[in-house]
Amino acid sequence: MNRPLRFLYAGAVCALAASIVAGLAGCAIDPPKPKLPTYPDLGKREGVPSYMQDTVYEVTDLQNDQPFLVSGWGLVVNLDGTGGSRQLSNSVKAFMVKEMARKGFGSKLMPQFQNVAPEQILQDPNAAVVAVYGWIPPAAKKGQYFDIAIKAGADDVTSLARGMLYDSELTIDGANAIDPNRRVNVWATAYGPVFVNPAVALKSSQNPDGATKRSLRVGTIMAGGQVLNDRPLLVRLRHPERRLSRAIEYRVNEAFHQDKVCTAFDEGYCQLWLPGKYADDWEHFAKLVQHVYLHGGSEAFARKRARELAEAARKPGAMLQDISYCWEGLGEYALPEISPLLVDPRDDVRFAAARAAAYIGDPSGAAQRALYDLARTDRSPFQIAAVQVLGKIPNSRAVNQLLRDLLDSEQTTIRIEAYRILARAHDASISSRVIGSARESANQKFVLDFVHCHGAPLIYATRVGVPRVAIFGDVPQLKTPVTFTALNNSLMISSQPVGDDVTIFFRDAQLRRAVQMSSPPDVGDVVARLAGQMDDGTGQLDFTYAEVLAILQGLSDGRLLKVTSPTGESLAAAFVLQADSGLRDEIDNAASIEKGRPTADTSAPKIDAPAAPTLPAAAPPPAAAGTPPERVGQAADDSKDVTGAAATIGRQ
Repeated sequence: MNRPLRFLYAGAVCALAASIVAGLAGCAIDPPKPKLPTYPDLGKREGVPSYMQDTVYEVTDLQNDQPFLVSGWGLVVNLDGTGGSRQLSNSVKAFMVKEMARKGFGSKLMPQFQNVAPEQILQDPNAAVVAVYGWIPPAAKKGQYFDIAIKAGADDVTSLARGMLYDSELTIDGANAIDPNRRVNVWATAYGPVFVNPAVALKSSQNPDGATKRSLRVGTIMAGGQVLNDRPLLVRLRHPERRLSRAIEYRVNEAFHQDKVCTAFDEGYCQLWLPGKYADDWEHFAKLVQHVYLHGGSEAFARKRARELAEAARKPGAMLQDISYCWEGLGEYALPEISPLLVDPRDDVRFAAARAAAYIGDPSGAAQRALYDLARTDRSPFQIAAVQVLGKIPNSRAVNQLLRDLLDSEQTTIRIEAYRILARAHDASISSRVIGSARESANQKFVLDFVHCHGAPLIYATRVGVPRVAIFGDVPQLKTPVTFTALNNSLMISSQPVGDDVTIFFRDAQLRRAVQMSSPPDVGDVVARLAGQMDDGTGQLDFTYAEVLAILQGLSDGRLLKVTSPTGESLAAAFVLQADSGLRDEIDNAASIEKGRPTADTSAPKIDAPAAPTLPAAAPPPAAAGTPPERVGQAADDSKDVTGAAATIGRQ
């Protein structure tokens, strides 16, 4: 009877011993737990002047403040036999076939595409596969528009003029010709009509010279990219500490009177989310955050520090940009100390004080008047900067009236900047008209603005953001008699035997048809007919925005655009095309504003924030992705210029 018990007891002892041995063995091979990410302690920034101590700038470094490159492959259609995809790499061809099939080409579920196989598209000379590039701006908001650059993917493409880019997805390294399928997150989409250099837009030969071909093989989609995710700025704490990151979060949100402007990510980083009132002016927002005082919420502190800043501003070589931002960060309590400097004899001191007071909200209007006086001062380095500040402060009748006066300035750059601001504010001094196809309401090509002013005759056209043509003052007319030809004599604008009207004649070799219509000599009417807004029974013209600009440039070069002054004098109208990068709204571009600013400590190695799906770091294009076209300007600012139907221009 005892034997089975002894057997059970012995078995229990053996099992216990085996479990102990196994446990010891497991403890011996278990790897150590991974350590949490740590950040180097850089300490406070050295060389910071006394009046900037205890600011966010002293204890942090700004990061994620560079444009973020995304790319992909896309399909351009509607070409006049100048496309082709036969010389694409096999990997890109296979990728495009799969993408077109995914979007419905060859599918019975989409009747308009069921008889169009993807392989057939790749053989069509009226289509071309292109590499699509976009630079997402820092602090971009979801839904924000920006410009896109495209480049022909195959050598047999001779021109992308008149093309339309189908909806394309942009990712990190998406235009990699070796491995186009390697895509993870889609950061933006791109779609819209192709804008080529107007200087070569009318050179439609299928055998252009080398320089023309290189220019026609690249193009832009104005305001054609759309951001899919918010992209925050980052501030890295020089002394990593959870308590400090939370203190920065609290103080920044308090200074902007808004929650979630700043969020503490961890002990090493805070995220900055651009408030709506700053539109796309992330640089202003970021600098203002850096100049917020961590312990500066009280009235007594603000008045004392504003007084110190005013004393520092009067000294030669003062760091006026930093002082101006510090004033702005202190808010309304700083206004009594700023006011005396609005009449300072030095332009730089007066501008630094006026911009801070204007952004704070000077109820007396003295700051706005000081900015206006600077904008009217010839040869002042602060003219453009002063106009831009007037455009950034809250819109009001008083400010708009000051800007309307600047429309008559003798300096073209001042007039254009004032117009851009007033157009964005939908001021009554500008009458807008959307120009597009009379047959296709969705085919909206550009906005035609009539700027009511009394200055010299001027025509201005954008090439960044929303396409716009602005006519300043009286509408120019074609100087008669006139004979203007383009497109190898396929287009002719000529005088009529009787009356002031002109005849527009165009022979379309591709469609084997001719269109002839009459038009008043006003440039606005001629431009509208060229873009297709008129069909008088003989047909309809369909010139692109780039081609219309090329025609305007040709008419201007031939001095065929005239305005008759009240004294009867005939004045030629100048044509100005916006530069590639556009007029940037950088209020800190003025001379000597940043003189003597302490530089950031770059001796310590930079580290990345812990992985987060919405925090892309700016990265250069990989070698396999090829060379993107020249960077195009950011378009978010101009994409808000119009509402309603005009807001969709470039995306129909």
